[in-house]
Amino acid sequence: MSEFANEITPTQQAILDSARKHFVEQGFKSASLNKIVADAGFTKGAFYGYYASKEELFDALVASTANGLAKLMADINCGWSKYPETQQMQHLDEAFFQQLPHLSEFIVSHRDDIRLILTKSEGTRYEGFIDSLVNHNSEHIEPVLQRAGLSTVDPDTYNLLMSAYYNVLAQIAIGNYDQDQIVAKMHDVQVVFQSGITALAGKQQSAPEQGE
Repeated sequence: MSEFANEITPTQQAILDSARKHFVEQGFKSASLNKIVADAGFTKGAFYGYYASKEELFDALVASTANGLAKLMADINCGWSKYPETQQMQHLDEAFFQQLPHLSEFIVSHRDDIRLILTKSEGTRYEGFIDSLVNHNSEHIEPVLQRAGLSTVDPDTYNLLMSAYYNVLAQIAIGNYDQDQIVAKMHDVQVVFQSGITALAGKQQSAPEQGE
């Protein structure tokens, strides 16, 4: 394959720039493909030479960022999973804090794409991006809670809390914060979340059974 095969042509770049403008202003669902192409100064024929659909166009803008963000979150799981099973719970915070500088740097350098993914992606495969992170994390954390004796946390309650946790992180990611502010805010959110889960589990473990 030619080394230039993946280079973006001036026509393609103009279409991408126009698409970003319209997606930011109107969101994917409401953005008009006709207007995107017209504002780029080309015909739909030129557009279809590069992309098969509006969905593929949106994907071209954000796929790399979405994959990078998902990988960073997966790396956090890898951070605590390297410890013995009985010690993993106590290293959850540590794994998050170790990745936080990389995560915050990524957010700052990809903020426009992250905003598209989290706030403008209705109608695309990225619409449930936060939910996918919640589900992936829950699958990994549940066995850790069980091994730590914290499995008494109601699964539905845990999923609600996990959803709230990720949505708070998302709000920080799309906010107008610099890297130091992102680190400080996400650090505090992690501390509160981890302490809350541990406290909730302890409360439920110590609660007397009905009839006692």
